[in-house]
Formats: sequence, C-alpha cells, structure tokens
Amino acid sequence: MVRFRDAFKTFMLMWAQFAIGQSASLERRLKAAKERGLSGYDLIDAMDVWYGSNSPDFKGPYNQLDFIGNRDGRVTLDDWQAAGLPTDHFHYFDTNGDGFMSVDEAHSWHQQRKPARTMNLSEVENPPVGHLKPMGSWKAPLSSEGLEYRKPYPHPREFWRKHMDGYLPANLKGAQHGWPSMNWTREELVKRFGWVDAKLEPKVEGRGNDTAYADLDSIAPSHRLNVSEYLRLEEGKNMYVVSIIPQQMAWEVAQPAVLLCGSRRNQLNRDTKPPYKKKTHEYPHEAGFDWMTHVFEANLWIATGYTRSQFHYDKEWNVNCLLSGTKRWIFLDPFKYDSDLQWSRGRKFRPRDPLNNAWTDWVYLDPDRVDLIVQHKLRNMDYYELIQEAGDCIFIPYAMLHQVQKLDDGMQVAASWMFLPESIYEEEVCKEAPLQEDLPLAAMDTLFMYSGRGLIPQGYQDPLNFVNKLTRYMAQSKEEYLSLETFTKAVTEGDAILRSIRNSKKKIKNLYKRISAFGTERSEAGQVWLSRKELRRVPLRLWAKAAAEGDDEGPLPCDRGQEYQDCSDEEFKKMTDFVRARLETAKHEEQPTSAEPVLNRRSYLTPKRKRKEEL
Repeated sequence: MVRFRDAFKTFMLMWAQFAIGQSASLERRLKAAKERGLSGYDLIDAMDVWYGSNSPDFKGPYNQLDFIGNRDGRVTLDDWQAAGLPTDHFHYFDTNGDGFMSVDEAHSWHQQRKPARTMNLSEVENPPVGHLKPMGSWKAPLSSEGLEYRKPYPHPREFWRKHMDGYLPANLKGAQHGWPSMNWTREELVKRFGWVDAKLEPKVEGRGNDTAYADLDSIAPSHRLNVSEYLRLEEGKNMYVVSIIPQQMAWEVAQPAVLLCGSRRNQLNRDTKPPYKKKTHEYPHEAGFDWMTHVFEANLWIATGYTRSQFHYDKEWNVNCLLSGTKRWIFLDPFKYDSDLQWSRGRKFRPRDPLNNAWTDWVYLDPDRVDLIVQHKLRNMDYYELIQEAGDCIFIPYAMLHQVQKLDDGMQVAASWMFLPESIYEEEVCKEAPLQEDLPLAAMDTLFMYSGRGLIPQGYQDPLNFVNKLTRYMAQSKEEYLSLETFTKAVTEGDAILRSIRNSKKKIKNLYKRISAFGTERSEAGQVWLSRKELRRVPLRLWAKAAAEGDDEGPLPCDRGQEYQDCSDEEFKKMTDFVRARLETAKHEEQPTSAEPVLNRRSYLTPKRKRKEEL
C-alpha cells in the first residue's frame, strides 16, 4: 500500500509539472500573438497546441479556449468572444445548444477551423447537396473504367506504369478466388486458427480520441485475444482484429503476380530530390530473388457488424484483399487538393518531397455524416469510388487519401500487405519472375513475419535502423568486432523488452551468439566474431528479433511479457524451396515483350500546381 501511495504521489507531481509547463507555453504564445495584434482564427493558429504534433493532446483546443478566456475550466461564449472568434461559429459548433463548448465540440471545431473560417452559415436553411450524408455524396465519383481488372491481369510492367507512375487505385477482381482463404468461415477460423493471438482495435476508428477504446479496454485490457476468444466475445462490441497475419494463414492467401517485379537490386533514394535517383536496395532478398517485391508488413483483419476508417493516407503502397463481406472505398488525390485540406497532425504530408512524408495523417470529418457547410471545399473535389467484393484485392497508392466502409453486417475477413514507395519496377529483374501463377503470401519474405504466438510485430523499429544504430555504437567504441557489451547496450535502452524481461541477461547472450555466428573470424578457442562490415551478413529476419525486443519505446499493450518468434531457418527453407520449384516450371515460358517503359515516378504535383507553389 505504501508503494502504491508513493507511486500515486509521483504521478500527481509529474502531472502538476506538466500542467505548469503547458500553462507557461500557452502564456508565451498568447503574449506573442497579442503583441502582433492577432485575434480570431489568426490568434488560434498562432497558439496552435496541435498542429505538427505526433501525439496531440485531445483536450488541447478546449484548454486553449479556456486559457484565452477567463480560465475557469469551462468554455463559454465569453471565452470564444475573448479570442475574437465569430459568435455564430460558436453556436454552430455547440451542437447540443447548451451554451458550453465541450471537449469533443472544441476538438471538432479546432480540427476543421481552416474550412470553418470561410463557411457560409446562411446555408443552414438550405443545405448543400450531400450535407450530413456519407462520404462522396456531394457529387458523383470519377469513372472507375480502367481501374478494375479481371483475370488474366496485365503484365506487372503495365500495372506499375499505370498505377504507380499514374497514381491511381485499382481493383483486382477475383484475385483470391480458388485459394483456401476464401473458405475462412467463422467455424473454420475457430477450428484451424483459433490459437492465433491477435491485436485488437476499435471498429469505428477515432484517431486522436482514446474514448473509442472504451469497449476494448473493458473486455481485453491488453488489446489482445486469440481468434477463438475474439469471435466468442466480439458481437456488438466496438473491437476488431487489426493484427499481423501469421505465416500459417499466409500460405492460404494469394499474392497476385501482377504486383511482383518491385526490384530488390535497386530502389529510389529518398535523400535525393524528386524525381529521385536510384541506389542499391537496402533489403536484398536473402535467397537472391531480385524480382520479389519486398513486403514490409502483412496484416489480418476480422470483424462483424459495422466498421469504417477515418479519411487518411498511409506512407506505403498498400494491397487489401477481402476474403468475405463487401466494402466501399473512396480515394482522393492529396497532391491536387493539399492547399484546401486541413491535416489533423499537420506538417506530415510533403507534396514536393513525398518519399519523405514525416508520418501518416488524416482529415477530420465524420465519414457517415459529412458536414458540407464546414467542409465546403470538399464539394469541388473529385474522387474515385471502388466497390470491393469477396475475393477482390484493392491497390492503394501511397499517400493517397482514402476512406473505407464495410457495407454488410456479416463477418468480414481480409488480408493486406504493404511495400515501400521507394520500390521500383525494373525490366531485367522481371524477366526472371514466375508470372504465370500467383505465389502464396507466405512465400514473400515479409520483413516482420509472425508465428501466431508471442510478440505481434506491428509498429516496431525497422531492423535496418537497428543495424545502423549498432554500427554507430561500434564506431563510437572503436570496435572492429561486435562485443556483448555493445550489443547489450543497443537492446536495453529506454523501455526495451530486453531491459526488463525475466532472465534478460541470458536471453541477450543467446541472441548475441545467434547473431555473431554469421561472422567469419574465429578465435583459437572456437569463438566466432562478427565484424562491423559483416553486420549485413546476418539475415534481417534475425535482426527483426533484436529490433523488436530492443525497441526503446517498449512493447505495445498487447505485447507486454511477450518475446518475438522470428522466422526459423526451417520456415525460410520451406519458402525458398516453394519458390524455386515454381521457378523451375516457369523459367522456360515465354515472357511478354517490352513496351513503353516505367518511369518510376513518385512525385505527383502537376505543372500548374508546381508553378502555383513557387509563386
């Protein structure tokens, strides 16, 4: 009990110090803004507590308004007017009309203040077409002709040129038909994969708002259940599986051949300027399959009832294959409309240098009831709509704004995977690819593979970044060969799992021995030494264990007390043997002749937009 009281006192002291620091920051911002004569929306922008933040405070806008006003812990019209904001805007965002701006209402206003500046509230009496209706109701979508494919799909060259160079989504109709994953009914999942541990998230995504986790926190505080437990408990609850697909399940999912030929010899160099120069690929294939597009992460999704995403973009190319159910996808080009959008995080999307987008971001709105009086600029924005049925695979361009909604109440199962936008098509490597038949997803050397047990490898540090950190530490210590001391330092920083897990010293030593075994130097006593130049001889699948368990940000809630089970030599041999057998039957088949080259464009500003930005 004494220990609990001491911990509580420490927490309260830290919270008080944080509150004092935040108050001082707001005071400085307010003083500076007043000295510049700012008021209204200009004042709010100058005091922004959210924009550009990776982890924004949900109460920030509410606290900001109260601070500008009388600082009584409430936000009223008086506080609003003290900021110089329009009175009618207060009444519009005070949606329940109680005369107080709640935390949620202040958040909604703050996240939409850019379009709200110029909204026309006289439209309340005669709302625009599509107002308070689902995404896309403001106008008809652009034609999807040429975006939907049926087998036989085109050669990868044509797909990369049209969809990667051309920045267009696609729907590969029937891509999973004939594969075992199409038979993953509720009963089959429980019977064959009920043992698989999965990470859970809210069905209705609420980015920046942790209240969406209420159901999940009460049922599964660790945000983790096995598939059998999840299917027993999930009905009517705001939670669904958003996890890593285990290798055993991935053998039953098709990786369409049209998505192969992302070269493992070369990639684009994000450290150069658009249109970006090439460099040697940072993730070469361990068995030399240069045509095998590098899969960065592969996911499993399971849910019943209503699910929908926010209106967001991802940093990577994404492929989403629906195995049961029906979904509606909306796509909008942020390169075309960036100046008219208010990003929630801000300063993450970089249209002039998109390979260096700082993170994902989203546009705040309710996809079920889009407020087109506030979001009036959406009315003039074009978008694509694709309907995904069971068996279809949707291709999502990197950095493209999209929103997806489940259209039926039955069980939905999907598999998805992502690959880096630096990936490029190369004609020479594609000549060796087995294009006549799809490979199983499990045959792809996904960076973080998952056994179905232990740590669920989603969101942990890139193994390559860990290797680079270890290289720096060795250089700082002037080590030619990796020492146990330096390795221990690298995997026990911050809140790393290997810093606090039971028997950590023994586990670190065993992992160190596995990694050092790839060295070429041996002492007289038979000890193997791994030199700094040989770090890349170690397979990334093994570095993945050190990277995940040595991540200084610590484990996700679902992974506390867990260890990462890396891809074994036996599993990798199974994958490699499968691919080589496929190559044996495909190598003598005639390849399609070359056509118009792929440019490997990754920047999509139009000439008109570029000129406008340069003015």
